[in-house]
This record gives sequence, structure tokens and C-alpha cells, in this order.
Amino acid sequence: MKRLTAGVIIPTRNRLSDLLVCLDSIRQQTVLPEELIIVDASDDPICQQGAYQKFLGAFEAQKKGSSCVRYVHVDVPGLPLQRNKAIGMATTDVLYFFDDDVILEPVYLEQMQKIFAIKPSYGGGMGAVTNITPKQKNLFWGVKRMFGLQQIYQSGGFTWSGMPLHAYGTQKFQEVQVLGGCCMAFRAEVCKRQLFDEKLGRYAYMEDADFSWRVSRERKLFYNPRAKLAHMVSPQARDKIVDTRALYIKNYSYLFFKNVYKTRRIKVLAYYWTVLGLFVEACLLRNGAYLKGYSKGLVQYVRGT
Repeated sequence: MKRLTAGVIIPTRNRLSDLLVCLDSIRQQTVLPEELIIVDASDDPICQQGAYQKFLGAFEAQKKGSSCVRYVHVDVPGLPLQRNKAIGMATTDVLYFFDDDVILEPVYLEQMQKIFAIKPSYGGGMGAVTNITPKQKNLFWGVKRMFGLQQIYQSGGFTWSGMPLHAYGTQKFQEVQVLGGCCMAFRAEVCKRQLFDEKLGRYAYMEDADFSWRVSRERKLFYNPRAKLAHMVSPQARDKIVDTRALYIKNYSYLFFKNVYKTRRIKVLAYYWTVLGLFVEACLLRNGAYLKGYSKGLVQYVRGT
């Protein structure tokens, strides 16, 4: 059986303290990646900062074989752009995409590499996020189910309207259709053929759903609860709620008509139903920022701005 090489890709921007915690968890992996690629869009390049240099020294002291760190700074921030930049640099068999605010358990890469090695039919996969909200069957759970909104503790598929039903929280290994952006991995040939959609903007909400949708049409994907990590969801370098909600519904609308609508046009009714559900949920939350953001995002999408 061929030994598969692993490359870790981390886009980052103005989050050095979070990044260093993430990098330390990678340094402590039982199976180190052959490549660690950091694509930095920070205002002040982190490569010039002392804390980052300290990490490099620690990694160099511990690394095994051909493990190496590759760093590049880009002037224009954008999650899809940064990931695509790294894909072009990568030389390994499997590429792991992590957010800069995740903390991996030591056997994460080992557990994932085992599956890729024994199951060549799998084009991608993800591990389990351990610090998610406990499963609750309340009013908001009912609204999400009724309107087909994005959910966790689910099958790992898509709703009729193209919303992801993430497997986060489930404890059983399973084949899925959608992977989470904070911890997804793909075989290199899949990434180089597909690439991330740079039209989704800087934070690129739902870029994971888009990429998974396209890959799952041709290759199997998996969810592996034995590979675990925590997603800390850093408060640093984030836009205001109004802007993030606007981008979320704008990207969702773009992806629905890009991917789902052309498979069966009657699904446009499911799209309208889901959009209504987002507004209903915002009203139940009594969150004016959500309402304003969703309205703003729909206007932007219709106007093409």
C-alpha cells in the first residue's frame, strides 16, 4: 500500500495569537505533515514577528523526515483566493484545510490518513468538532427543520434548497456530501481540478458547501469522528453582524442558482421557503442586525453588487 503524504493549509489574517495555538497543535501531531503551508493576508506580515519565528524554531527542532513550513504573504485577503494559492504550491497527496483558530487533538492527522490510505474511493473527508453546541430540540430546532436551514447533528447531506446538514456532533463514521470549512481535507488531484470559488468574497461563507457539492458529484466524502479538534471561533478580525449576515444570504443565493437550481428548476420554491425561514428565525431571535443584514444581502444579490 502506497504511503500517502499530507499537507496542511492554513489561510490567516491578523490573528497571530490564534494561529500560534493552532500551529502548536499541528507540531504535536503523532504524524507530522510533509508540508505546512501558511497563506497570510495580515496587514503586517506575521513572518516578520518574533512569536512566529519562535514557532518556526520549535517546529524545526521537532520535525521528522521532509516536513517543512512554506509561507507566503498576499496583499488581497480572501479565503478562496488564499486556499487556491496554497493548492498551487502544494506537492503532497492529501491536502488538509484548517481555519487558523482550530486546535487539533494529537492523533487527528493519523486518524484521517488511515482512512485515505485504505479507502481510495474517498475524495475527501473531515473530522469531528468537539466543542459544538449540545443537541437541543427547541423552537429554533423546529424552525430550522421546517424551513430547511443549515443544521448540525445531521446526515451530512443537503436540503432541497442546498443548505448543508452538517454531521458535526454525530459519533458514527459515515459517508457524507458536505464537509465543514474549518477542517476539511481532499486528495490533491481533486483540489487542483476544482479550486475554490473566488467570487464568494473575503470571508466566503458557504465556500465549504460549494466545494463539497461539486466534489460529491464525482467522489465519495467521509466524516470520521475518531479525528477530533476544537474550533475556537476567534472574535478577532471579523466584520459586523449586519455585514456577515448580508454576505451569508448573498452567497447562499449565488450558490443555489449556481449549483442547485439547474439540477431541477422547481427547487426554486425550496429556495424561497428557506429565505423566508431565515427571516422568521431572525424575528424569533429578535435580532435586528440579522434582519437588516439579510435584507441588505438580498438587495446586493439582486443588484449584482
